[in-house]
Amino acid sequence: MVYTNESPLKQAAVRGLMERCPRCGEGKLFRAYLKPVEACASCGEAFGHIRADDGPAWLTVMVVGHIAVGLLLTLESTTLAAPLWLSLALFCGLSAVMVMALLPRAKGLFIGAIWQMGAPGSERTSAPVVEI
Repeated sequence: MVYTNESPLKQAAVRGLMERCPRCGEGKLFRAYLKPVEACASCGEAFGHIRADDGPAWLTVMVVGHIAVGLLLTLESTTLAAPLWLSLALFCGLSAVMVMALLPRAKGLFIGAIWQMGAPGSERTSAPVVEI
């Protein structure tokens, strides 16, 4: 499935969100749960050097936190409030499932955006020299 859009950044981000190559939209972006491929199997574009760092975790926590807390507050404010043990089990489980589902998609989104913007996405090979 190839997603096309007139905005290259949006196109690359959506393709990454779908866990596909931001360039061609055909090849897989990950070889394992959160391990990106070194290069796309379809077009050969390199992705092994791109590091998304904490961006995907931050985005996932923001989305899951807002949804889970909103649902928890809604449930607890009704007259059908569940016992504490049930609420803990339900919302901890829900949060864990949502994090596991959203984290690779968030990482794909960040990799697609970093690739499209032409950012290096990797750390420097040497420390900068400071002259006094």
